[in-house]
Amino acid sequence: MKFHLHRVVGNADLTFEKFYTLRCQIEAVLNSRLLCPLSNHPDNLQALTPGHFLIGTSLLALRDHNLIDLFSNHSSRWSHVQQMFQ
Repeated sequence: MKFHLHRVVGNADLTFEKFYTLRCQIEAVLNSRLLCPLSNHPDNLQALTPGHFLIGTSLLALRDHNLIDLFSNHSSRWSHVQQMFQ
C-alpha cells in the first residue's frame, strides 16, 4: 500500500482530509481484489476477497466518473483526490 500511495501522491501537499479519503479508497481497492473462486461451478462467477474476512461478504462500491483526463484544477478537492485515486 505504501508503494502505490507514494507513486500516486508523489510530492503533493495533501490536507489530512484528502490523505484520509485517498487512503480509504486505496484500502477498499486492496480489500476488493480477487483471491480465489468461491465455487468450482462454471456459472458462479463470485470470488473470495479480503472483504469476506472483514465483513463476511464482498465489498460493493459504485464506479465514479473517469476523471483522469480532466484538466487539473485544484479548486475542486474531491476531483483532485479522485484523479489521484484513478
